[in-house]
Amino acid sequence: MIIETKIYACRKFQSQHIVKNGKNVSGNQQYLCKDCGASGVLNPHVPYTEAEKELVISSSMRGIERTFDVSRQTLSAWLKKSL
Repeated sequence: MIIETKIYACRKFQSQHIVKNGKNVSGNQQYLCKDCGASGVLNPHVPYTEAEKELVISSSMRGIERTFDVSRQTLSAWLKKSL
């Protein structure tokens, strides 16, 4: 019998002193690092790939919103990061 043990660590400082800290709006378990105070999900879901982001950024804003069903706020954030 093979037993696999996962040891979770803080995403910022790799500390293993983390505790459960409720759930977020999506229902994912949140954790709190006792060493650095950072809070968040250990394995966040990334909804868009980098290739999709590049394709979206190269089009017009209104067309992007309709075609890819991406909100204007998300698109603006991507554009600010790409500059």
